[in-house]
Amino acid sequence: MHATTPPEPPVRLRDLIDAMRKLGKAMRDTEPKAAHVSDARGAALAVTTSGGAIVSMNRSAAALLGYTGAELAGKRLADIAHEDDRADVERQLYAFDANEPCRSSRTFRSFDVTLAGRTGHRMPLHVYQQTFASGDADAPLRLLLFVEPLPAYGETTPPEAAQKDAYSRSIWLTRGQQRERERLAAELHDGMGQALTLIKLMVEDARMRLRRGQADDAAQLLDAAVLQIRDTIGEMRQICGELRPLALERLGLPAALSTLCRRVEQSVETLRVVLSCGVEDSEIPEHLKADIFRIVQEALNNIVKHAAASEIRIELQRDAAHLLLSIRDDGAGYHTHPLRPDDASSNGLGLIGMQHRVEAQGGAFTMSAGDDGGTEVSARWRL
Repeated sequence: MHATTPPEPPVRLRDLIDAMRKLGKAMRDTEPKAAHVSDARGAALAVTTSGGAIVSMNRSAAALLGYTGAELAGKRLADIAHEDDRADVERQLYAFDANEPCRSSRTFRSFDVTLAGRTGHRMPLHVYQQTFASGDADAPLRLLLFVEPLPAYGETTPPEAAQKDAYSRSIWLTRGQQRERERLAAELHDGMGQALTLIKLMVEDARMRLRRGQADDAAQLLDAAVLQIRDTIGEMRQICGELRPLALERLGLPAALSTLCRRVEQSVETLRVVLSCGVEDSEIPEHLKADIFRIVQEALNNIVKHAAASEIRIELQRDAAHLLLSIRDDGAGYHTHPLRPDDASSNGLGLIGMQHRVEAQGGAFTMSAGDDGGTEVSARWRL
């Protein structure tokens, strides 16, 4: 494995946000009809050096491959490919041809790679890549968005073009749902299944030791089994929460946001969180509810961790044609916050994941510095 030292000085957060905006525009302009599966966790994103070494990878991208972001930091993309595919991954990272001597130097490009998960399972992925500047002018970085391409279906001949478009969308949705089921099944089998098997073996071993009179050894095993059970319960709750937040399911979006705000306010004594919600749950499109909840959740986490704010104001309103979300804080401001490798996945890639969630649903995402400090994150969707 090849390790790399992250570039210094650290990349600025606004450069990363700008790179995501350029990446999204280039995707729409060059491949407007591209179809791919969206993960329930959100966008699978990574930042790499120009040589393909991973500076940071968010949880969605790491989980896609069965790792954590910390495990992948410093490795090269070719390192997480099957040995039969490594040469092709290298070729894609340093693509040369007769007409374009150095395609890898282009600001935006897209290409296909086959990477391997922790279990060695080969996974074809389509990669959208945007090059952007780092603190070192001679060492640009690359923002990568990983998507799972949909296999092509056979040609269909519905009588009307509109019917054909609707049919195609339904096929993509069905295949996307199938991919999500497959991934959930793999997580349950590889994570929960193995954890439960380990607990079963530990309890059986403890029972055998009790029969032999080894009470102290059995007690130690049972204590370890209890800890493993707690971890497994936490993992199960995390998987369920990623599919759909429990509070959102039970209470509806306005009440779920209120509960989230109170929880954050209670966890930080010096922080005041004010929620102003001018819409009823029934007025919010179902397909936007989970995304809005995730965006607010991610924004609150970032503010608590990085902004040192004393007040956060969240507004969810609507006008005649749009649904409007605004999150403002009086903290340090993102323009003064350098993005370091140890917080890139939790702050920088989290923010551009929010941006991707908004724009994937046809919305507009903006992030700006307040006149008197702080940051405002806003999103707008057409109803």
